[in-house]
Formats: sequence, C-alpha cells, structure tokens
Amino acid sequence: MQIEYRLLKQINEFEQALDLEISIWDLAPRDAVPVNLFHALVYNGSVLIGAFADRKLVGISFAFPAQYPRALWSHMTGVHPDFQSLGIGFGLKQQQRDWALKNGYRSIHWTFDPLRCGNANFNIRRLGATANIYHVNYYGQMSDGINAGLPSDRLEVTWKLTRSQNTTRHTEVSLPSQEQFLLYSKVNLPHQSDTRPSLPEHYVEIPLHLAELKQKNLKCALEWQSAVRDSLQYAFAQGYSVTDFVVTIDRCWYVLSGPEYWFMYVVKCSDGSLYTGITNHIERRIQKHNRGKGAAYTASRRPVELLGAWRFANHARALKAEAAFKQQTRKVKLAHLEDATDYRDGHFVKNY
Repeated sequence: MQIEYRLLKQINEFEQALDLEISIWDLAPRDAVPVNLFHALVYNGSVLIGAFADRKLVGISFAFPAQYPRALWSHMTGVHPDFQSLGIGFGLKQQQRDWALKNGYRSIHWTFDPLRCGNANFNIRRLGATANIYHVNYYGQMSDGINAGLPSDRLEVTWKLTRSQNTTRHTEVSLPSQEQFLLYSKVNLPHQSDTRPSLPEHYVEIPLHLAELKQKNLKCALEWQSAVRDSLQYAFAQGYSVTDFVVTIDRCWYVLSGPEYWFMYVVKCSDGSLYTGITNHIERRIQKHNRGKGAAYTASRRPVELLGAWRFANHARALKAEAAFKQQTRKVKLAHLEDATDYRDGHFVKNY
C-alpha cells in the first residue's frame, strides 16, 4: 500500500482531520480540536501532517510551538483503526521530525498514558524519546472510548532530534533480577519493592494489556496506575530518567537510567599531604593523578591513594562542596573520612 504524507493547509483538509480524530480516539465532538483552531494555529507556525492511502486521510500528526526554547509540542499523532500496525504512525513522526528540523527545532515534546504498553514501546523504544516528568490527571477526567475510567496521568517525553536514530540498548529479553525492579507484577498485582534507587539502571513494570485489564478489573487498573505513578515520581526525584522500554511475550517494563553523578574525592599523596578534587569518574581520575596528569599538586607527589569520596547529584553541588571542604583543617578532613558520613548533600562512597 502506497502512503502519501503531506502538510494539511486547507479548510476542507482540516474538516477531514477533525472527523478522523473523532474516529481514532472515539471522542465526543466537544473534545476534538475544531476546524477554526486548526486553521488559526497552522496559519501561525503550527504543523498538521496527513497520511493518505488511496487519497483517503488515514493518519494525522498535529504540533505547535510551545514554551520550551525552540521546541515543538506534539499534541496528537494517530492512525485510523483500520490502518494501524502498518508503520503509518512511525512515518508521521518522521515527517514531523523532518519539518521540525527544517524549521529550526531540535526537540519535540509530548505526553502519553504511561500504562499503555504499545505507546510506551513506540515512543520510548522505537523513536528513542526519554522522560523524567510525570503529570497527574493531566487532562482531568476524560470520557472518550480510550481514556474513560482512569485519571488522565501522562508521562512527558523529550525527543531529541539531533540524536542518532535506533539507539536502543537492550536486546536481551530475559527478565532481570527482582532486586532491580522498583515495581513489578506479583500474581498480576503491582508490587512496590523496598529497593532504593542506587544502581545504574532500575525497572518499572506496567500491565501488558491495559484495555483488557480495565474491562475485567477496573479496581486493579487503578491500583496499577497509583503504583506506577508513585514509582516513577520517586525515581524521577532521585535523578533517574526513562531511557528505554522492554517487551517480552508476557511482560513489559520501563528502563530507568541513573543520573551522571559527580564526586568530591580525597587522596593521600606520597608525602602524606591531602588533595581534594571533583570528577565524574573516580577510577579514571586517580589513574591520571598517578600518571602525573591529574593536577600540578599531585604530579610531584605520586603515587596517590584514594581515602574516600562523596557522591553528588550534579557538577555544581560537587563544586560547592569541594570549595567548603578545602576550607577545613586537616584534622577535620580526616574526621569526615573516618566517620564516613554524608557531607553537605553528598553521600559517602568509600568503596566506589
């Protein structure tokens, strides 16, 4: 089947787009984007892309400039039920990407229901978008055929357009160890683990078939939504982001990657003096010190020995901690190392 993609700019095309969005999402007419708004927004810098099969409009993607600096907000992308699973949605997003790049945008943002496996797989795994913002009941109560029954929670994603495509990392489909899950299925019910995010990656499972679950057991679907909401919000607060999505035959889960931590470290030089610095890779930094390339001070005082380090959420916090730590006396510095307690907002990590 030959699919034609083109920009929609005429009133009659906007009318077709309105009819199509009502069909795709089973909307009440009052909840659809009206023709006059399509016209006003497209005329003022927004973009509405149509996918045609035999001259029939079967897919649409609508986006407009948002508050983000030079970013595009994708309000909706959808394909008529009779033409789904044919790659048309992916084609629409690629057309949207091309338009955005030609018009000076470097990223596109949008939201989707975090409980929907198909949407998560498409947005996160296929397109390579990432997420670290969770919206609770973003649209209020919705009554359409797809969203009715649950609060309209949404995961906000960022699609960096200059990033190379097909960058997904997880090719293995075996189930990770339970200790890596912040949330997992236990007898088909959500179970939140006591694990505190500390590994490079953690996982949050979601139901494989939300629509079926809502139909059979709405209470269970609500429990899943609440648990996913709590788990993702907690992980995001710890600096984690959704970077991938994995689907197996009977389960699916989000992959959450940790932040790039910065460390304040203290080494003992060969003459017994102490040196304090910051780095985002301790092992590599110590090696540089011992090759004489880490700092002018340590170059003539090799070898150095790592005494301890503190982990910080970002470079700025590590830098501030370093400045404060250097003001301490040698005795106080050694006491901090011996106590192995947190310093300012950094966590002590002797055995890095």
